[in-house]
Amino acid sequence: MNNYFAFLLLFLTVSLFAQVEKPTRIYLVRHAEKFTNNPNDNNPSLTEGGNKRAIALAEKLKRKTLNTIYSTNYKRTQSTAAPTAEKSGKEIKLYDAKNLKVAAASILRENKGKQALVVGHSNTVLETIEALGGKRPVATIEDQEYDYLFLVTISTSRKIKVKVMHYGQPNSYKEGAQMMH
Repeated sequence: MNNYFAFLLLFLTVSLFAQVEKPTRIYLVRHAEKFTNNPNDNNPSLTEGGNKRAIALAEKLKRKTLNTIYSTNYKRTQSTAAPTAEKSGKEIKLYDAKNLKVAAASILRENKGKQALVVGHSNTVLETIEALGGKRPVATIEDQEYDYLFLVTISTSRKIKVKVMHYGQPNSYKEGAQMMH
């Protein structure tokens, strides 16, 4: 009988530790380099360099267990997310960057204790970090900056940290002025 209670106590202790909540980790990037040669094209594709950067993102995140991959409804964001989605066996879920508070609440709810990737734009990534509860880690993302990888970590005690990383080739600044974000 003592062995039974000892086993039961051990089982309950192990179960309790196994159920400890994990922090929520949200990776955020701006879409990779896009074509800018047609000012009338509001939905351009990625350049060759942009496709290489998208593959570099997948490589950078290959050891992460992503629960969800989010993108806006543009070719450039979806193409940036595609190699990571393919490697992780996940579908890309669209979100509305025009309503970031609602999107952020949904992202947090759907990924509590998990990891997710959000692909946005130069004028939405930092705002998304703020909507997730983090502080803006850089003042702005310039038109020619594509290599930022941000990580918002939300601990179980709701403490929020924002880490700034980079991926792929450093920004080249060789393409012309951007026509849109």
